Amino acid sequence: MNGGPGLGASPVGGMTEGLLTCPICRTPQTGRYCEECGYDYDLAAQQAPSPQQHQQHQYQPQPAQQQYQPPQQQHGYEYPPPAPMSPPPPPAHLPPAPGYGYPPQQQPEPEQQLGQQQNGYGRQQAQQQPAMGGGEPYPTSFHLPPPSQPVRPEPPARSTWMAVVSADRDYFTDMMARSGPEASGLFFPPYCPERRIPLTGRGQLRIGRRSQHRGTVPEIDLSVPPEDPGASHQHALLAEQPDGSWVLVDQDSTNGTTVNGGAEPIAPHTAVPLNDGDRIHVGAWTTITLHRA
Repeated sequence: MNGGPGLGASPVGGMTEGLLTCPICRTPQTGRYCEECGYDYDLAAQQAPSPQQHQQHQYQPQPAQQQYQPPQQQHGYEYPPPAPMSPPPPPAHLPPAPGYGYPPQQQPEPEQQLGQQQNGYGRQQAQQQPAMGGGEPYPTSFHLPPPSQPVRPEPPARSTWMAVVSADRDYFTDMMARSGPEASGLFFPPYCPERRIPLTGRGQLRIGRRSQHRGTVPEIDLSVPPEDPGASHQHALLAEQPDGSWVLVDQDSTNGTTVNGGAEPIAPHTAVPLNDGDRIHVGAWTTITLHRA
């Protein structure tokens, strides 16, 4: 009684104690294959990791530079290996994300979007338009104005000068009072019409009497009847200045040259500036008056 099995004890439990059971259906092992589900004990034993391999497969931190690789899953009997995962295809027709090396995308204005919706050929028209900036492939967003031509200052307007040649009785009377007896045979001409001679643009004008011996004819010729015997052949000179004004130069004449009724003649070979209305006295009775228009 003491050594026999107790009431209710399972005889199967005592028989399977210490035997291997199928990890799938928990049936005791009777051979290589499980009688219930066909589990292969030898194949599972070959694929089961050893304690040393289990230690090697423990988690070890990987360097930060290596990319993450998912662990390979072990597969057993009747479990086919998983198919390799292919990388997802890149999205088609998507603009590159803004970042370093990529300019930020410009969003179209609301008015521009409205215009493109109304015009179905807006994109084609935009492609047919020539590139800005003279056909450059990458036109700039701004336009430089063409270089302006330098504005040259206009030369000052030149005044028009006129010389009026006439016989001056007052000058003749003063000259006769200052002269000696050699001037007693001179008489004022009864008729001497005025002559108007333009000066502007002519550079220089000589005052005197023509000389047959020298072959010279001055621009203001005082040998025209009535000839003034007191004027030298090369008496004086009128010279135009760059600013349009005029100067008087005596050419070392015999009787000298006076200005505006002065008693003393001007120094020879010295330029004397002239103004509008100045009077030049030469010879016995000739007065040349300058007028500026």
